[in-house]
Amino acid sequence: MFKRYSPRNIRGLLRAKDGISAVEFALIAPLMMLIYFACIELSLMMVLDRKVTTSTATLGDLTARAAVVTDDDLDDIFQATRMIFQPNDVKVARMRISSIYDDDGVNKVAWSDGCGLSSYPEDQSVTIPNGLVPSGGSIIMAEIEYDYNSVLGYFFTTTQTLTDEFYLRPRRVDFVDRLRNGTYGCAVTTPAP
Repeated sequence: MFKRYSPRNIRGLLRAKDGISAVEFALIAPLMMLIYFACIELSLMMVLDRKVTTSTATLGDLTARAAVVTDDDLDDIFQATRMIFQPNDVKVARMRISSIYDDDGVNKVAWSDGCGLSSYPEDQSVTIPNGLVPSGGSIIMAEIEYDYNSVLGYFFTTTQTLTDEFYLRPRRVDFVDRLRNGTYGCAVTTPAP
């Protein structure tokens, strides 16, 4: 009734190859699925990180092209910058655009406006990489933050904040002026599907 476990029976068990592939697959399948979903989540976050970088460059570039930025211009610039994030939620993007000038070797804020990020006070000194602001000139500093929440939630279980900064020199003038008329509102217009 009960087979005795003799050395000959044990050797036969060790030589048996039937079903070994199924056992190996059962052992490695969970690890393969984990790696697969981690790759998907990582690639989604990397795509969004590229969008943050592109939109930061766009925010700075659109502002650096102007000689004067009005409230309406700023609304249009922020709205155009948000459209880069499609199909992600455009309302999550937090942006700030600032004009930085050189005041005898100290970098200070000429003007700053934020959309979801607070603006810097005028004449506040800011720390930026050395050698960017030309003597007697200015630069445009664009900053964007975006909170990434994983769609799958397997690999990234918490919110990851993606940020970027760009520094650009004004294109047509030494200083981009800011003309405020009190109507700037940073409204988010969601595009129609």
